[in-house]
Parts: sequence; C-alpha cells; structure tokens
Amino acid sequence: MNYMGILTGHKCKGPGYAEILIEAELVNSGCLEGVLKGKAYAKALFCLKVVSKVMERLLLQRFMEEENVEITNPKALFNLVQACSRENLDLALKDPSTLDILKKYEAYENKVRAGHLGKTATFWLSVIDQTRLILMLQYSVKTNNLALFHKCNGDIADLFFAYDGPNCSRFEGTDSRHRSREMRTSENEHS
Repeated sequence: MNYMGILTGHKCKGPGYAEILIEAELVNSGCLEGVLKGKAYAKALFCLKVVSKVMERLLLQRFMEEENVEITNPKALFNLVQACSRENLDLALKDPSTLDILKKYEAYENKVRAGHLGKTATFWLSVIDQTRLILMLQYSVKTNNLALFHKCNGDIADLFFAYDGPNCSRFEGTDSRHRSREMRTSENEHS
C-alpha cells in the first residue's frame, strides 16, 4: 500500500495523473485523495492499470507508426487475441515474425527510456514499468513464487528511497548503532 501511495501520490503528483483520473471519470474529487495516497488500494490499483494500459497502447501505436513491423503469420497472433490460452501463447511465441516484433518493441521501449520521444514519454514509461512491477508482485504472492517476490521487493526499494518513503531497511543501521550505544552506556553505569 505504501508503494502504491508513493507511486501515485508522489511520483505522479506533478504530471497530471490526478487530472487524468478525474477527466476520465475513473474517480471523483471525493475519493481522489484516497486513491492518490494508495489507501483505497483496489480503486488505486484499478486506476493505475487503466492509465498504464492507455499509455501502453499509445506507445504501441507510436511504435507501429515509426518502426517497420511486418506480420507474416497473423493467424498466430489472431488466435492468441481470440482465445488467450497457454497453447495459443506457445504457438505465437514459436512464430519467428512474432518474436521479431517483440524484440523490436523491447528495443523501442529502451529507445523511449533513453529519451527518443521526450521527457514526458520517458516518465510515463517509467510509470508503466512500476505498474508492471506491482502486478508481478501480486502475481508472485498469488502463485507463491518466492524468487519473483524477492526480485520485485528489491526493485521496489528504489522508489521508496527516491521519494523518502518509509522503509525499515533504511533505519536498520541507525537503530543497531543506537542500541549498541545504549547497551554500552548501561554497562558503564552498572560497573
């Protein structure tokens, strides 16, 4: 919940996230503060998913306009879109044209992260990445995937440190030094 609040309440504070939510009628002014702080977790997650999906679609549209994307086997992708199953996913991932598109899209995302479309696109892509991280963390908890859970928690720490959020590990060194000093002081008083 703290992570959601830091992402929506701090990182997205300036670039108009609140205005997007109100204009899209995802929230009203009464529940906006709870969504931005992450207190209304389900609503905040829903809003973050919707905004991230829209931004991803805009990025994908721009990718399709700028890059030369050739789909040689549209049936594999069409079957995946019509019936999303493991079988159709495996068939689509075996298709060389699909793999080529995925590699080009990943390279395009890296270009955007480097500033290809400007600072605003770079910012919103970072929000998309953080949303993906939240969704992977949820998935790791639901499926009991400990390795993914630890990876996500390690990646989440960067945002806490960037916006001075509550993070217990940040205070660990100070607390242990403080306790050591207290123990030495009490030992000296008793001797």
